[in-house]
Amino acid sequence: MSNDLVTLEHQFAPLTDRFTQVLAVPGVSLTAPRLIRSVLVSVERNPRLMQCTRQSLFNAAMSAACLGLECDGVTGQAFLIPFEVRGTPTAQLVIGYKGYNTMAARSGITITGEVVRVGDKFEFDEGASTVSHVKLLGKPDRRMIAVWAKGAANDRPPVVKVLDIDEILAVKKKSPGAKKSDSPWNDEAIGFPAMAEKTAKRRLARAMPLNVMQWGARLDEAFEEQGAVAHISPDYGVIVDAAPDAAPAPTAATLVEPAPQLDLGGGSYSQISPTDELTVYDRQLGEAAAKGLFALEQTWKLVPYKFQVNLKSALERRHKPRAREADAQHKS
Repeated sequence: MSNDLVTLEHQFAPLTDRFTQVLAVPGVSLTAPRLIRSVLVSVERNPRLMQCTRQSLFNAAMSAACLGLECDGVTGQAFLIPFEVRGTPTAQLVIGYKGYNTMAARSGITITGEVVRVGDKFEFDEGASTVSHVKLLGKPDRRMIAVWAKGAANDRPPVVKVLDIDEILAVKKKSPGAKKSDSPWNDEAIGFPAMAEKTAKRRLARAMPLNVMQWGARLDEAFEEQGAVAHISPDYGVIVDAAPDAAPAPTAATLVEPAPQLDLGGGSYSQISPTDELTVYDRQLGEAAAKGLFALEQTWKLVPYKFQVNLKSALERRHKPRAREADAQHKS
């Protein structure tokens, strides 16, 4: 291992406990040391990542932890991609199509999908959630005309999403990665069909039951379709850094400092620095919740809309239940 990689490994070491907390959710077998190792493997395979800011590498690794996906670029679950943001080399986590399969499987959902080419027998009805696809074999070079994805589970109706070739090309046009000559988007034989299939699975996630796939889909959508750098905070979900109403990104220091634990319904995570304005509003909501629902509602009205977007989940999952408990105690 080179000296630079050894240094990077030491820089990630203080984050081990935080990664362990985030990864401690049902169905995730990934460990913190293995996650860090997958980051190092990515950097070793693509030295340009070493030039990226450490903060962006930390954010990308935390995003991978929130999704429970390895990002070594070998398993196909997720990849670390370097690109320029206002002249600054930045690392971005991008999910592979196998990553969507993995996240869905943890929720008891099986995702399938294929590209459709001229000559295939293909019928579908998104409203009725049906798809029938019979390939024409022996002619692999036929023009691609569509792609489909289907999510199925034993205890709920299936969900089907179909995109035609024009919709796929529109996504490619917006993707920053597609502008690179070595992008899989530009490999017509293998890469382009795989990216098309992943795009269909990402769109499928919008109609799936609420789970970690929603985070993954929004993260990927921000990069692939909006050209924006984004990461996942374990407390506040997907944060699109390029958006004017984005929540402040946690600094390297706040990622490792001790912090109170929060139960967001999907495991115990740690709160970001109290110096962040978003956290100040979150604390104010917590204090109001201790007084009851009326106080909470009044405080919520004072929170700027740009912060309400990121605090909505915390309001429903933490503050409202606490406010109801406070009201019940006052009545007794």
